[in-house]
Amino acid sequence: MRIDCHDDLKADVSMSPLIDCVFLLLIFFLVASMFKKVNRDIDVSLPVSESAIKMRPASDNVVIGITVAGDVFFEGAPSSMNDVHEHLKHLAATDRERRVRLDADADAPIFKVVEVLDACQFRGLNNVSIRAYDESYNR
Repeated sequence: MRIDCHDDLKADVSMSPLIDCVFLLLIFFLVASMFKKVNRDIDVSLPVSESAIKMRPASDNVVIGITVAGDVFFEGAPSSMNDVHEHLKHLAATDRERRVRLDADADAPIFKVVEVLDACQFRGLNNVSIRAYDESYNR
């Protein structure tokens, strides 16, 4: 018995389900990447400096903030100085070259700023910067 293998019917591959899947994956990754950014800044009035070195903002900085009332924030969360010392101790043990950014209010008590800078120096963290007001960044 002879079977004819040359049928006129061909298998069609529909591209629309594939395109739908690709668009859904694209939307998923776009939405997932939006949740990655964490706001670690606090609402402070930054000091103005004409001689400040302009650096690009980096997302891997450790942010320590000091308000006008002298409250200390570590990575956007309220902290005591003991907590800041513990965080800096852990940071110094894992990555000494990590940048630490100090966001101090222009009217913050200077002894709090010095206390945070001393804690960084005590732990051996030398890559410390103090953030100043910049028109292009602080719009």
